[in-house]
Amino acid sequence: MEALRVQDLCKTYITNKRQNNVLKNVNFTIEQGEMTAVMGPSGSGKSTLLYSVSGMDRPTAGQVILGGRKITDLKEKELAQVRLNEMGFIFQQMYMLKNLTVLDNILLPAYQSGRKDRSRKEIDAYALALMHRLGISEIAGNDITEVSGGQLQRACICRSMMNHPQILFADEPTGALNRGASEEVMKELMKLNQEGTTIMLVTHDMKVAAKCSRILYIVDGNIRGEFELGTCYSQKLEAQEAADITNLLRERERKLNAWLIEMGW
Repeated sequence: MEALRVQDLCKTYITNKRQNNVLKNVNFTIEQGEMTAVMGPSGSGKSTLLYSVSGMDRPTAGQVILGGRKITDLKEKELAQVRLNEMGFIFQQMYMLKNLTVLDNILLPAYQSGRKDRSRKEIDAYALALMHRLGISEIAGNDITEVSGGQLQRACICRSMMNHPQILFADEPTGALNRGASEEVMKELMKLNQEGTTIMLVTHDMKVAAKCSRILYIVDGNIRGEFELGTCYSQKLEAQEAADITNLLRERERKLNAWLIEMGW
């Protein structure tokens, strides 16, 4: 079942009276429960694609269909509600309000949603449950300047899940983290995906992309190819020995690396 369909998507910027076609008739679909990575050289249009697909930026032409609804046809207020209630966002720069605690930052989108199907008590309990699950319960009352980058990014994952989104968009979610913190964050994203959350992420990191089920490769605003790796995370994988998991991931990275070289990476 399709979660997202992108049809003939174009994005053009006018700079100093010159036309810059950043995206050119991009077409792809993402199935429900899929974890898809977008890769490509610097300046290829990766982040522009993510922003245009998620409604954070209006495409110049084309359609984005989320759950059967053409969100590119929506008015700005309607689109803002879709972003708030049906999408989750994680960025490389962990945007949080400095005057709020970590927990209050996580709670904010749920309080803003205006939905009547949950009480504040239920919202608070869900936020605390998410923090417990991601191993950051102890920082709930901390200011955002008092926690590590890995903890803060896991808090961003909690925040992104507060309104039970149909799809999660992530732009270089591990780009500002060290390798250990990056692996922790990816482990949590893989768990969310295994539980049914559809994820589209942009990354330049092959180790991150190798944990995804499919990779789209973009060059000069066009999808030049896609590579199927299949699901990485499963209950079976969790039960395997650490050495077996390491070998599995290395094999996925080897296959992906060979394909990326073919694509001119």
